[in-house]
Amino acid sequence: MQASSECPQCTLPRIAVDVMGSDLGPQQITAGVELALKQSKVGRIGKLFLVGDENVLSPLSKGIIRAGNGLDIEIVHTPNFVKMDEKPISALKHKKDASMFVGMELVKEKKADALLSCGNTGCLMACSTLKLRTIPGVVRPALASIIPTRTHFFILMDVGANPAASVECLVHNAILGSHFAKAVLRLPNPRIGLLTIGTEEGKGNELINQTHQILKQLDGDSLNYKGLIEGFDLFKNSVDVAICDGFVGNILLKTCESLFTELKNFIKDEFNRNCIRKTGAILSRGVFSRMRSQFSPDQFSGAPLLGLNGWVFKAHGSSKAEAIAGALNMCLNCLEVYDFRVIESDIAKANALLRSTED
Repeated sequence: MQASSECPQCTLPRIAVDVMGSDLGPQQITAGVELALKQSKVGRIGKLFLVGDENVLSPLSKGIIRAGNGLDIEIVHTPNFVKMDEKPISALKHKKDASMFVGMELVKEKKADALLSCGNTGCLMACSTLKLRTIPGVVRPALASIIPTRTHFFILMDVGANPAASVECLVHNAILGSHFAKAVLRLPNPRIGLLTIGTEEGKGNELINQTHQILKQLDGDSLNYKGLIEGFDLFKNSVDVAICDGFVGNILLKTCESLFTELKNFIKDEFNRNCIRKTGAILSRGVFSRMRSQFSPDQFSGAPLLGLNGWVFKAHGSSKAEAIAGALNMCLNCLEVYDFRVIESDIAKANALLRSTED
């Protein structure tokens, strides 16, 4: 997305941020936006919409305005928000003025190019699918998450949008994930793997086996498909995108995040046991700093809902400022690189192949 020399902000992305609905309250979200702007992201944004209760946002937005240094910032007032335990149908029916839905409307009306929200995942997916619709040919959107390893990063999808996926959904996820990897990981030809319980042909359930056969036929055309993978392969730099249904993906994502937290706390406790270990911790400070930087989920904390006619990014409800800043950065990367026209073409090829196998 190139800005013109006459009006630099005219073609820059316009971002809507749902400031309400977070587990930690609006303070962390506004602090995250401010942090992102301080990290030189301000030159990549054309306009910023802060959606929420104006009475709450006005004092919290002062730091954002200072960090924006002249950036066009608009507070879109709405006092209502979707709670984490609310059901999607009920929320859509009774809370049409909720911050999440108002922000989505900005994207639908082309006033904003993307929405970032920490709110209720089910409501976010239902609302985005209803208001934005999917890319032609795509059955349902999917959540993608970037997972850090010792040497690289890989994309896991779906991580919760569709717990019960079809063959068509998994094939679409492979295409959407491939293009997402090109955008955020800057990979020209991402390696795709289908997650199952073993790498031998026939391993897994009927859903996996049928999807595997379709992906093999797309290899070399729309995809760089490397075949079946299992849990052991995820952290061995075997693939750049691991495909699974939302049930498996969500469990795997939360397990990885909790394991990292547990290991971090274990190491901290062990080094604090006595003076000798504390001295060792000081000497190893550089190693731990590097480890924390590499494995921190904050740098890629926003999970996009891929497959929509617009951009929607879901951050954890418990996201702190650093995670919000990372999610905003990912949002900008996608808006600058992702090409919807190529994706639509690749989806059409896959759907033609899927239809031919049904005949």
